[in-house]
Amino acid sequence: MQSYFAKSKYKAVSYSPKQLQNILKQKDKYVVIDVRSKKEYDKGHIPGALHADYYNTEALKKATGDKIPIAYCAFSAMRGPYAAYQLYRAGFQPAVLEGGITAWAEDIQGLDSDDPKSKSIFGHPKNIFPVRQKGDYPVNAGSVEIDITAKRFEFTPNKIELRHGQKVTLNLISLDITHGFALPEFGIETELLPNESKKVTFIADRKGNFPFVCNVICGSTSNHASMVGDIIVK
Repeated sequence: MQSYFAKSKYKAVSYSPKQLQNILKQKDKYVVIDVRSKKEYDKGHIPGALHADYYNTEALKKATGDKIPIAYCAFSAMRGPYAAYQLYRAGFQPAVLEGGITAWAEDIQGLDSDDPKSKSIFGHPKNIFPVRQKGDYPVNAGSVEIDITAKRFEFTPNKIELRHGQKVTLNLISLDITHGFALPEFGIETELLPNESKKVTFIADRKGNFPFVCNVICGSTSNHASMVGDIIVK
């Protein structure tokens, strides 16, 4: 499979609730994936939607199968775009639901529920980051400080390579409007106000490729969901 870094710049695709309503008639071509927590999914989800946690690449791929995936969360602010980018990196051509299940409930209504006694959850619950076991890492890997700027609709740089075990400081700043920065695999989620610097730190305690996304809706869903990047720990 061709590396996604060799492809043209990632551009997210999005569908409105009404467009999705028509797409749902094409069950042999598309699959809708609810990427919220299982608890949220059980309380109410779009009819026919499958569940996979937004950060679980293998579960997302399994739910997708050989179809075109459309991901959604509560508002399609962070988890939906993150899941779509994960699927893109895995070789799929995913889309995101504009406004998430909240917009669907407002425009279309009609939800399936595995917990009919409870009201549906459309909020952004706490503790939505993946729980990862921290492994051993070199204690003498040193430290690094990296400046990242955010503006519609990109991070610069959007590809960062780190050494395993490094202590990392990211100096973040938005150059135009309010954006966000979310690095779920390291439990980081912060708002970036215009021209106000923000500093976050973490230890690159495991190897891998870890996406980061804008978690504050900063434009149309397709533009907002295209504001992504990668941290690669070697």
